[in-house]
Amino acid sequence: MTSVFNFTFVPWFRSVAPYIHKFRNQTFVVGIAGEAIAAGKLQHLAQDLAMIQSMGVKIVLVHGFRPQVNEQLQAKGHAPRFSHGLRITDEVALDCAQEAAGQLRYEIEAAFSQGLPNTPMAGSTVRVISGNFLTARPVGILDGVDFQHSGL
Repeated sequence: MTSVFNFTFVPWFRSVAPYIHKFRNQTFVVGIAGEAIAAGKLQHLAQDLAMIQSMGVKIVLVHGFRPQVNEQLQAKGHAPRFSHGLRITDEVALDCAQEAAGQLRYEIEAAFSQGLPNTPMAGSTVRVISGNFLTARPVGILDGVDFQHSGL
């Protein structure tokens, strides 16, 4: 054991130990923006959340996917439309949202399943359950704007 280890790690570990004890068997709901995933932050996020989970914290991950939907729309030559800060989801946008959500779900599950040797995820036992656990309510028509398939 080096003196650096003694003088940096041990005091730090002592300072975080009460939090590890306090949050064991608790559930954290973590929200991540689609922009963070698009910026390549998913692997580091998965590693950090796997570490938190290894300390006995249950994780619920909720993710956005606006840039991924916009990318799909752009690839199909369809401009995204918004009103009142909400996407107007027509048939094309709905198809793009379903494609983007499916692809992102696959990427997230893969990120948590990488227990490759010589990586921070080596030996991790993260179990992933994914699905659509919420039912949105239709926005309907707001100030004369038909939001079609958009929901809250």
